[in-house]
Amino acid sequence: MMKPVYILSATAISPQHSFDPAGFLQPVMSSDNNKLFVQDPDYTKFINPVAIRRMSRLIKMGISTGMKSLQDAGITTPDSIITGTGRGSMNDTEHFLTDMIRMNEEALNPTFFIQSTYNSINGWLAMQTKCTGYNQTFVHRGFSFEWALMDAQMLLNEAAQPTTILAGCFDELTDDYFLVKSKVDYWKKSPVNSLELLNNIQTKGTIAGEGVAFFTLSNERHNASCAITAIKMLQNAEAEEISQAVNEILTQSKLSPADIDLVITGRNGDAAREYIYDAALKNIPEDTTIVSFKHLCGEYDTSTGFALWLANLIAAGKEIPGICITRQGTNGILKNIILINHYILNSVSIILLQIPQ
Repeated sequence: MMKPVYILSATAISPQHSFDPAGFLQPVMSSDNNKLFVQDPDYTKFINPVAIRRMSRLIKMGISTGMKSLQDAGITTPDSIITGTGRGSMNDTEHFLTDMIRMNEEALNPTFFIQSTYNSINGWLAMQTKCTGYNQTFVHRGFSFEWALMDAQMLLNEAAQPTTILAGCFDELTDDYFLVKSKVDYWKKSPVNSLELLNNIQTKGTIAGEGVAFFTLSNERHNASCAITAIKMLQNAEAEEISQAVNEILTQSKLSPADIDLVITGRNGDAAREYIYDAALKNIPEDTTIVSFKHLCGEYDTSTGFALWLANLIAAGKEIPGICITRQGTNGILKNIILINHYILNSVSIILLQIPQ
């Protein structure tokens, strides 16, 4: 079993007011068209105004979130940068492909192609922070962020000296992507108010979202608000396998279901995926608080990043937002949090978090 990885800071840009945690859910943002787009902060605080004109929307989000995470942790240059993305810059990709068709593949502007590559945000962050260390981007659909976290955990476990890693995830939503995936029943057939999503589990599909989240990780617990203890991923798992995986993670960490103080679930209102959470929560005691988050950020490949940001915020002492609570427990001091998320392509991830006491 691997050693814990400590979260020194966490930053997110999401459909909620999350970039400044002091203003989180003030007010709660919602939509009625099955799409949740991010709330854009002031990017000029982290990016040169001259350079910002040439950057796509996702690159601006990625750079600003990564730089703020380092700033909050008091780190100038991380030892490594590791990210995960399911789709990368969809807007730049669509723009480049549209230009190819419109201009018959002649005299194309290379900017959109360059910015559409999955590792462009990593490159910008490396230049901004002067990081010359290990730099990796994972593109594994619903497991993209989980693989980035696991890679960071392995790297930190191998380090003999104090080490910091900037780890993050990013995915954006476009109207064309929404249209294409609506043809394969990703989304609800009828418009649903996002805040009512979890009350619409009788029908298939969910709502679309997007977001960016970055975390400054370390192998030292000093100033850490939360620790990532274990990560497990399952593909095309049956209900019994999911329940067993939760029990295995707890057993390996010398915990029982009764020791879990908070469960964060990725329930997304899709009737076809409810069995995942029924199985995962089967042995969780009634006095454990259960929280959900996808009615706040929507569904996308790396939504686990938003969930981890929320978990870290709660671990740092913030009150659990009432809009997130699906079952109020009676637990007192939070010590152990388990995060269970799934993506539409039948991928399920389980992450155990522990709060240093």
